[in-house]
Amino acid sequence: MKIDKSLVKKYLNYKAVDCEFDSLIDDVFDELLTFCTPKKICVVSDCKKSDGFYYLNDLGISLISNDINNLFYECEQIATMAVTLGMAVDRKIDYYSKVDMKRSVVMDAVASVYVESVMDSLEEELRLQFKEKYVTMRFSAGYGDLDIKLQKHLITSLGADKFLGISVNDNYLMSPLKSITAFIGFSNKPQLFSNICLSCPQKGNCKVKCSKAKSF
Repeated sequence: MKIDKSLVKKYLNYKAVDCEFDSLIDDVFDELLTFCTPKKICVVSDCKKSDGFYYLNDLGISLISNDINNLFYECEQIATMAVTLGMAVDRKIDYYSKVDMKRSVVMDAVASVYVESVMDSLEEELRLQFKEKYVTMRFSAGYGDLDIKLQKHLITSLGADKFLGISVNDNYLMSPLKSITAFIGFSNKPQLFSNICLSCPQKGNCKVKCSKAKSF
């Protein structure tokens, strides 16, 4: 397994061509693999509109978002996903922040790229499972107009607190820090992508994949 060094450098805003730095990224990733414990969970719910917004029957979650309405055009099912690398990653990054700040910063970026790749693999499993369907890009609480406050209810309803050990603090940040939640939708009809980025406060400065979205 290899890490995408170009994405790591993007997180770090590192633009130099440096073989020594590339070797450091590889070394940090090799170390990361020795102690991190990636875990994932997914629930695919039948969905319907309630009061104008999608409601996930299996989880009791309302996605109160016009961006979701636009993106998940006439979806019949929505998958709710969560992945995490585990608390050992947070502890190791914190440890290196005290003894080797450069390695701590690189490990933080490597872990961010790796947890995204874990989510990518889960998404790919779903795309294969629903290969006869039209599939949306993924979308998370805190993107666009989907309130970040949904995170607590999402984690509890999904069982990610019990099965993955994820918690959400009063500022709606997840612990372990290298954790991601997301939704993707499935439809029998072609998806008409609406430019959700226009309503996002991170537009133009976004490091996540929604900034690269295309029509499906």
